[in-house]
Amino acid sequence: MEINRSALLPNLLTIGNGICGFAALVQLGKVGLLEDGTLANTEHFKNAAYLVLLGMVFDVFDGKIARLSKGDSQLGAQLDSFCDLLTFGIVPAVMVLRLNIGLELLWQKFVWFFCLAYFLGALLRLARFNVENTPDESAHLAFKGLPTPAAAGCIASLVIFQRYIVDFRTRELLFLQKLDLFDVVALQGFVEHYLTVILPCLCLLLGFTMVSSRLRFDHIGSKLLRRQSFDSLAYLIFGAVLLAMAPEIVLPIAFLGYLVWTPVLTALQYFWPALKRSVSDADV
Repeated sequence: MEINRSALLPNLLTIGNGICGFAALVQLGKVGLLEDGTLANTEHFKNAAYLVLLGMVFDVFDGKIARLSKGDSQLGAQLDSFCDLLTFGIVPAVMVLRLNIGLELLWQKFVWFFCLAYFLGALLRLARFNVENTPDESAHLAFKGLPTPAAAGCIASLVIFQRYIVDFRTRELLFLQKLDLFDVVALQGFVEHYLTVILPCLCLLLGFTMVSSRLRFDHIGSKLLRRQSFDSLAYLIFGAVLLAMAPEIVLPIAFLGYLVWTPVLTALQYFWPALKRSVSDADV
């Protein structure tokens, strides 16, 4: 089987996504459990989460470059799905499982099923996408169901936020500690415990959202690049500045906002049809 020369770069970017997924699994494997039930080497959670986000960067550009260079191929489509399943399906599920290994055995059983629901949602989502996908650029402006990278981003960004609060080493957090506005130790314990418990429940929600046919999520990257307006440029610049200033806070807000926006808008349009017409007119 010969590979089109124009498909070489997109395929290499896709492989980069797969490498990020493999490296993230290696990082998660380094997390251990001490005799007192606490987790050891927890810094590897943050490393794995950032590798998932790096895989998202590869995933954004491989499809875009393939369509622009006319390097679309069946090999590239299948390779992209396998890498997405690894980085955005398996890794987030294993990440949540590893976060909960120190908790009660009964709860770990629930966590196992919740993470399985997430993995199966990603598996079915990618299989459906392969069947329905077309190389036309206009077909990539919206997704039927939550995209797997966005679902993985919700998990990864919350893990990054959790480690950010628990470590409490950055300059801005140390400044807040000096002001003595709140109990730092209590805040750390609250965030570490409750986010660990919330993440499996979020996995269940994300698994369902990925396979929902009624929810159509906008492709933010394609829409911003397609319009090429001054507003799009301003959004990109200010978004990049905020991300550079506090990525641990901006990332979860962005991903969770993307997750919530479509269901909320769909519910509002159901009860107020006039809102649906106004949104359609704005997209034209």
